Amino acid sequence: MPRRERLDFKGASHYVVIRGAVGAEIFFDALHFKAFPRAPRQSAPHALKFEHYLIETRDECGALLHAYCLESNRAILVLTSTGAPLHAFMQRLCGRYARYFRAGGFSAGRTVFAARYNAKVIAPDYLPHAVRRVHRSPIDSGLCKQRVDYPFSSDRAYSGEPSSVRFDMADVKAALELKGYSGPRGYRNFMDQAETPHVANLLSRGSLLDSRIVGDKVFVQKARHSAAHPPASPTREELIAGVARLLNCTADAIFSPTHIGALARALVAWYGVRSGTATVAEIGRWFSVTGATLGQAIRHQRQIRPDLFALVLPHSRSVSID
Repeated sequence: MPRRERLDFKGASHYVVIRGAVGAEIFFDALHFKAFPRAPRQSAPHALKFEHYLIETRDECGALLHAYCLESNRAILVLTSTGAPLHAFMQRLCGRYARYFRAGGFSAGRTVFAARYNAKVIAPDYLPHAVRRVHRSPIDSGLCKQRVDYPFSSDRAYSGEPSSVRFDMADVKAALELKGYSGPRGYRNFMDQAETPHVANLLSRGSLLDSRIVGDKVFVQKARHSAAHPPASPTREELIAGVARLLNCTADAIFSPTHIGALARALVAWYGVRSGTATVAEIGRWFSVTGATLGQAIRHQRQIRPDLFALVLPHSRSVSID
């Protein structure tokens, strides 16, 4: 029986679990971290590299990152796909980390990740529950005794400590307030509570109506409708024409080996990915370059002209970039 397609739509929040290949420790040595209750982050360079790629992919794909946790053989994310679709985000993130990991000779002849990541769409009411499962995962895995002792999760950021990763906590905190948990104390009280059997079953197996969704009957219907009726994405021609107007140049100039052409191609890729038109690799083929080359161009050009990467692209179907 074929697997069902993953559910996704603009603005969907997801609980995502990425697993490494069986028997592989792709982020760090678990025994090392058990030996140090507050292990220094610098002792896990692979985990730091994954965080780096996670931040870049979030920015490039226009996602909101609510929470994360890295363990020796898995990563757990809670994010909202406000720009590129989830599959494009995951392809970009996992592809970049797999190339980095193989380049170090750590997995010669082996795959880095398991064949398929697991993802469920989360209703707003259950967003804090998903974050709690993420933040308590290191305790459940035996990596630490207290959440605050773990260096590779978003719990410290929610507790008010400085973090190298920026998290979008507003939606989670708003949902907690609706449940009567306000401020830092409310957050801690909610995180310290055990999952009810109902919530545990929902997060593990999904709704009885649709295993891809965590939510009640009404939310399941809304999520299915949103996935079945996606908004139209701009076409390749509209993206190129919009960037040409933005830079006051011709469409032909975008394909030229000039400074303006390099900037324009980066902008086409940036807005194309964030609007869901195509992946970086697909857009790279428009310009006969690799996705990696185009990704480097985006990062370089954003440093030079950040203002051009935070606009509403002028074309017939506007792409709002938050």
